[in-house]
Amino acid sequence: MVSRGTRKTWLSVVLILFITSLVIGCTSNSDEPKGSASPNGGGSASGGANVNTTGFPIAKNKITMSAFAPQSANIADLNTNWFTKYLEDKTNVHLNWQLVPGESAALNEKKQLLLASGDYPDIFMQGNLTKEEQLLYGQQGVLIPLNKLIDQYAPNIKKSFKDISYLEKAITAPDGNIYAIPSVNECYHCQFSAKMWVNTKWLQKLGLSAPKTTDDFYNMLKAFKEKDPNGNGKADEIAFTGSPTGWHTDVETFVMNAFVYYNADNNYFMMNGGKLATSVDQPGFKKGLQFLNKLYAEGLIDKEAFTQKSDALTQKGNSPDAAIAGAIPAGWFGEFTDASPKATRHKDYDPIAPLTGPDGASFTAHYIGIGNSVFAITNKNKNPEAAIRIADYLYSEEGTTMSNSGEEGRNWVKADANDKNTRGTAAKFKVKETSYGVGQVQNDHWNQMGPNLRSAEYRETAYAASQEIYTMDGLETRLYKATKELYEGHQPKEEFPTDIFLTSDQANQVKQLKPIITDYVKQSMLQFIMGAKSIDKDWDAYLKGLKDSGMDQFIKIYQDAYDKVYKK
Repeated sequence: MVSRGTRKTWLSVVLILFITSLVIGCTSNSDEPKGSASPNGGGSASGGANVNTTGFPIAKNKITMSAFAPQSANIADLNTNWFTKYLEDKTNVHLNWQLVPGESAALNEKKQLLLASGDYPDIFMQGNLTKEEQLLYGQQGVLIPLNKLIDQYAPNIKKSFKDISYLEKAITAPDGNIYAIPSVNECYHCQFSAKMWVNTKWLQKLGLSAPKTTDDFYNMLKAFKEKDPNGNGKADEIAFTGSPTGWHTDVETFVMNAFVYYNADNNYFMMNGGKLATSVDQPGFKKGLQFLNKLYAEGLIDKEAFTQKSDALTQKGNSPDAAIAGAIPAGWFGEFTDASPKATRHKDYDPIAPLTGPDGASFTAHYIGIGNSVFAITNKNKNPEAAIRIADYLYSEEGTTMSNSGEEGRNWVKADANDKNTRGTAAKFKVKETSYGVGQVQNDHWNQMGPNLRSAEYRETAYAASQEIYTMDGLETRLYKATKELYEGHQPKEEFPTDIFLTSDQANQVKQLKPIITDYVKQSMLQFIMGAKSIDKDWDAYLKGLKDSGMDQFIKIYQDAYDKVYKK
């Protein structure tokens, strides 16, 4: 489980996974001198003598490590958490938590303060370490290289490099070192989360089929606005609405991909023959703006769709007397309507396939990549062999399952012979009905915190999922089937990788250029769509402004970084 608001996207995915329960030696406090990074990494001889190379416990004699992590609002207390205690009993390693509030801003602020002050822990269990932080503090010697440790002590992590073709390359810094390990979450439906949800109850009442082309989409919206599909005798229908703050709830992305490949989350990049370009200066982008302007000018797009917050969108989706929203973009229906077990409104909405535009384009934004890494070992750690073995256990099927779902027998059980997974084949595990739902505080597991390996194979085959797709128990099946049947295959054949390291100089340039470019493109799009600027008359001026914002240099930076990794 893929951002406009990285935090919001992450929270949205967490909600989906919560509903389905997966869709599901001593610590050194001395000021040691910072070591220099070595290409292969390695561990200390003193620590290694107390560490079993294989099997459990990991430590022969009890070890204590300080560990940085967020205190999630949905976890009562990591210190007394069942999985924390289970992990200590299994490994003979006690984690002395350095906890910060779970919000990403607070976590990042505290992490940066610790790294800058030298008061950092033995390990970052959930550090959300950016590529720039990994390279900076790795080359300073604060984060130790993990290559040799992985090779000697981490068979599950090594296996993941073979099973997931892009993983090792995505986390290897330009100097050849791996400084941090990610939490892998290959959420299939999240990769195709720029979905359009349409009120199929309205379609049926109006005798319409799901739209296939941009013309069909326009005609559907006209009918939604003018023909009283909710049947209450009021002109209260909102044909097409959205929000800039939700999980892919913006009105532009789905529509624009019928004209040109458009992915704002990946810097508006598109690829052709290994050459990087931007979609926002293409003829198709101009045509997409013209179409969106037409929808807006005719009142088919909600005038609040470009400014309203997610809660306002949800209020419209949950209108009490009758449904008033016709078409809504979102990663899942919980972005715009009630997703509680007894809710029924969501049953009226189904995703439609990507539209085909006038020139034959029919793309969907594709969200792939590892994102920030979470686990790292610092140069204060006297037992790096034990630390990497903990991460490796969390990459095992048992470690991933227990860290995310809790205790076998109490929170989950082995699946019965007739239990099916989201693919409709035999499942391995089944979450018990007494397990926790959306927003509930629990103290049985880590709720996706820390390194773990939820590959596509694991996510789609391990857990039982109801085949009744319009129940909340069948949510993952519903999203999987919609993605498989409607969206897969519409991604571009060639994509720019989101997980790519930049040098410190490149990163500094990007830090300056990206907000300028992003703000310019967003503001220009709004002005064109809402009619404040003429697409025909002001297009050349827009292109000049795009160039002046630094787009050419921005593309060159990423092209150079891409060539360094992929054109060896």
